[in-house]
Amino acid sequence: MNIEILHDNPFVQALAISTAMAVFMIGVALGIIHMVTTGSSPMPIALLLLIFAVVFITGSVFFEERGADHVGSLIGGCIAAFAATFAAASFFSGIVYIFDGGINTLGWEQVISALAICMVASMVIIRTLSHKLQNQYA
Repeated sequence: MNIEILHDNPFVQALAISTAMAVFMIGVALGIIHMVTTGSSPMPIALLLLIFAVVFITGSVFFEERGADHVGSLIGGCIAAFAATFAAASFFSGIVYIFDGGINTLGWEQVISALAICMVASMVIIRTLSHKLQNQYA
C-alpha cells in the first residue's frame, strides 16, 4: 500500500487524528481515576515544574505576540501551563493505571465504548474548531 495515498486521504487523516485524540482523552480520564484513588501523581514534582515553566514561557510569548498586554499574556501563559501540566500528569498517570491492570478492573467493553464516544467527540471538536478558525481568518 502506498503511504502517500494514505497521507493525502482526508478519511484516513480524520480517523487518525480523532483516534489519537480519543486515546489521549481516555488516558487523561484513567489518569484522573488513578490519581484520585492513589492520591498522588506518578510524575516527579521537578518534571511537573519543568513542564509548567516551558509552557508558561511559550504561552506568555504566544499571547503577547497576538496582541495581549503584559498582564494578559502572563495570565494566559499561566492558564495554558496549568492545563498542559494537568493534562500531562493525568495522561501519564493513566498509562501507569493501564499497566497496573486498570483496564481489567473497568472491563474491555467500557473502554471500547469510551473510545468510540471520545472518537465522535474529538471529531466534533476538530470540525467545530476548523470551521470557526476558517471563518475567523477568511
